[in-house]
Amino acid sequence: MRSCRRALTGCCLLVVLATAAAAAPILIDFEEGVGHDKEEINSFYEGMTFQSVTSGNPGVYVDANSNNWHATSWPGGQRWNAGYFWINDLAGAFTTLTGDDGRIGFDNADATFVQINYCAFTEFHLEAYDAAGGLLDSDAGPANLRFINGNESGPGTLRVEAPAGEQIAYALVHDSGNQWVIDNVLTDATGIRVIPEPLSVLLLAGGFAGLATRIRRRPA
Repeated sequence: MRSCRRALTGCCLLVVLATAAAAAPILIDFEEGVGHDKEEINSFYEGMTFQSVTSGNPGVYVDANSNNWHATSWPGGQRWNAGYFWINDLAGAFTTLTGDDGRIGFDNADATFVQINYCAFTEFHLEAYDAAGGLLDSDAGPANLRFINGNESGPGTLRVEAPAGEQIAYALVHDSGNQWVIDNVLTDATGIRVIPEPLSVLLLAGGFAGLATRIRRRPA
């Protein structure tokens, strides 16, 4: 009986350790970009970077409230200008007007999956790579602009996963004409956090950390 208890305890410990080792998925929804239209995304985060592969330019926020974009909010349906591009809520991400590709890099290079929402004028691609530049997985979805492509179902979803024993260091996104926006990046990469703005710092100091949280943890 004692041996069985020890074996059972050992099994439970392994389960606990395995569970603890699995990073909780993190949702980057870009809503901190409201009020920061076309500002560099990288100045708001630690642990990850967004940039254009072609130009090297950093990624920027797409703030629909700025009225500088042809956007429609999902699921609310609020429309700005021609409303072609679906975004989740009020803000998304883009890589400026040079090049048709973007790179999402993870400093710890340890993601096992990456999932994004997208809206694009042509077929859109998501590709996962390891630290040595080896392609691990890829996914693609059709053009899905509102009105132009007849899409009334909101942003599309793409997901890539690392094979067993492998880890994703970065992901590339691209179409064939640089007319796209991404949103709601979900991943289990570690070490990612939002750099607090002054107001957030004050809230944290006052004991209201929950009000200042910008990244939400979601199930995979």
